[in-house]
Amino acid sequence: MPNPRYAKSQNLIETEIDLGDRMAPVLARINRRAKRLIIKVDSISGRVLLTAPSKRALPEALAFARSRAEWIITELDEGQRGRPFVEGGLCPYLGLGHRIFLDGGPRTPVRRFAEPVPELRVGGESAHINRRLVDWLKREARSTLTQKVDYYCAELGKKRGAIRIRDTRSRWGSCSADGVLSFSWRLIMAPANILDYVAAHECAHLVHLNHSPAYWRTLSGLNVDVDLARDWFNIHGPKLHSYGANGEKENITPMIAVQP
Repeated sequence: MPNPRYAKSQNLIETEIDLGDRMAPVLARINRRAKRLIIKVDSISGRVLLTAPSKRALPEALAFARSRAEWIITELDEGQRGRPFVEGGLCPYLGLGHRIFLDGGPRTPVRRFAEPVPELRVGGESAHINRRLVDWLKREARSTLTQKVDYYCAELGKKRGAIRIRDTRSRWGSCSADGVLSFSWRLIMAPANILDYVAAHECAHLVHLNHSPAYWRTLSGLNVDVDLARDWFNIHGPKLHSYGANGEKENITPMIAVQP
């Protein structure tokens, strides 16, 4: 399941844009429900994502993007910096930002508190926060996704193979011919309904190992929202790939521009 193409059918056009000091690849999506031109910057892959209401509006969308060249360049450059987890910073967990605190010794497990405000408490030295938190998130991803996969397998009456948790950039999940399901650990940072969709998407491949009409009918029967997941990943997916990486602290420059 490629990232970010989570859709039953999409009008996708690949092109490029001259930003003055460089050429940047552009992926334009035609969405007839869109009322405005939208620019998003996938700073991890180095792509500019455009949304336009029609193919006729594409030249206008590209012109709008060129008018925001300076902002796009800043986003692309800033986005190459990682977002390591640090004391006092935020860690998304199931779609909700949790403040990170250093608390306890090196053998103290990571603890999550939902109230009075969402917190993640990490033991040990501050230099090890990033590694310890990433390890914990991977375990949480395995546990949560295993539960969701087993639920959808039961709904489909299918048996799965092993579940593998990886750190992939091109796919959020995949299903092999022998039923092995692989997922990005970074999904644990997304909202629960997004995890539902990814788990259902891959489980449906246990029935149809393709994206045929029969496959989409099977997925539809699992009551997950394809369009919602597609839109969420288009907007938020790129950010997930930089959390837990080495580099500077989180870039707070906005990653989306909308035509007035």
